Amino acid sequence: MKKQKTRVLIVDDDREIGSILYDFLSKSYDCVAVNSAADALAALASASFDLIMSDINMPQMSGLEMIPHIVSLAPESVVVMISGQRMIESAIEAMRAGAFDYITKPFELAQVDVVVRRALDHRQRLERFRSRAPHRDEMEQRLRHALDNHDFVVHYQPQVEIQSRKVTGAEALVRWADPERGLLLPNDFIPLAEETGLIVPIGISVLQTACAQARHWHDMGMTDFGVAVNVSPKQLQEDDFLHTLAQILYGTGLRPESLEIEVTETSLMQNPEAGIQTLTTLREMGVKIAIDDFGTGYSSLGYLKRLPIDSVKLDASFVKDATSDPDDAALVMAIITLAHNLRLRVIAEGIETEDQLAFLRLLRCDRGQGYFFGRPAMSDEMIFAYSNTHYEPEVGCANKPIVKNKSTAGNLAQAA
Repeated sequence: MKKQKTRVLIVDDDREIGSILYDFLSKSYDCVAVNSAADALAALASASFDLIMSDINMPQMSGLEMIPHIVSLAPESVVVMISGQRMIESAIEAMRAGAFDYITKPFELAQVDVVVRRALDHRQRLERFRSRAPHRDEMEQRLRHALDNHDFVVHYQPQVEIQSRKVTGAEALVRWADPERGLLLPNDFIPLAEETGLIVPIGISVLQTACAQARHWHDMGMTDFGVAVNVSPKQLQEDDFLHTLAQILYGTGLRPESLEIEVTETSLMQNPEAGIQTLTTLREMGVKIAIDDFGTGYSSLGYLKRLPIDSVKLDASFVKDATSDPDDAALVMAIITLAHNLRLRVIAEGIETEDQLAFLRLLRCDRGQGYFFGRPAMSDEMIFAYSNTHYEPEVGCANKPIVKNKSTAGNLAQAA
C-alpha cells in the first residue's frame, strides 16, 4: 500500500507569498493554498492536513483568531504562523494558544524547510505517543520507576576548539538505561516526560550528574574542561530553578563559569521577558548561556541582541549541507559573522566530515561537535579524549582522530 503524502495547508492573503511557499513546499508535500481564514476553515472541514502554515495579519479573521477553530477542527495538525516583524508579539501569543512555531517575513526558503521539517517531526512524535495511548499510563509509571531507580544515565559528546583542535568540554546527553529495552535515546521518552512534567526531575538529575562529573574532571587536572547541559522550557519556567541550580553548584563545588546552560529559542519565546530575566540572573551567577539550534527560529535576528548569552549553537541541519548547498553555506556564513559582530562564540553541531570542518575553520567558527570528533560516550572516554587526542584533518587523510597510543585508540573506538 502506497504511503499517503504529507499534506500541508498554506493560508496567506498575500498571493505572492502563498505562491512562493506553495511552489517550494509542493516539491515534497501535497499542498493546498488558500487566501483567507474562511477558506482555510472550509478546507479543514473537508480534508485533513498534517501541517498548517498561516499568516497572522489577515482581514476578517486573523491567524491568531483562527487557532481555536484549528484546534477544534484539526487537533492533530501542527501549526506554524507566518509573521511580519511588527507582529512578533502576536506570533508569541499564537504559540501560547497552540501554534508550534512561527517564521518572520522576509524569509529564506532554506529556513522554511528547517522549520517545516522540525514541525512535522514534532507531529510524528506526538502521533507515536497517541498510538500508544492505551499504554501511556504504563509508560508514565516506567518513567517514574526509572527516576526512583536512577536508570537515567548521562553520556558526553566532546566539544572541540576548531582552530586549535583541542577538546575543551563536552555536552551532557541523557539516556534511559531501561532494564527490558536497553539504552533509549531522548526521542523515545522526552516527549512523554515533557507532557507529564517529569522532565523537571529528570533535568535536575542530569544537571546534578553533569556538574558532579565536571568537578571530578577538574580534580583530575582537567581544570579548563567545561560541561554543557540542555535545559527544557518547563525547567526554565520553574520558580525554584535558579535556587536549585545554585544548590547543585554549591554542593558539587563546580565553578559556575565551567557550566554552560543550553536553551532553545522556542523555549524563550513562550515567555520572552521572564526568560530574559532568568538568563540575566544565570549570567550574574557566572553561568554561561548558549542558544541551541540557532538559525531555525525566525525571531533570532530580532531578539539576539537582547539576550544575555555567550554562545549560539549552529543547527546541524545547516552544517550538513553547507559544503554542497550555496544557500546553507550563505546562512552559516551569515550566522557566524552576525554572532562574532555581537561578540558571541559559535558552536557548530553535527560535524561529520573533514570537508565540513575545513569549511567551518575557514569561517573562524569557534567550537564544534559531532561524530567526526566522537559519539556520545561514558564519562571515562572524555579523559582519554582530553589527555591523548587531537584532531588534525588534512586533505585525503582518514576521517578519524589521531591518537598517541594504542590503549587510547581502543577506548575511542569503544566510544564510537
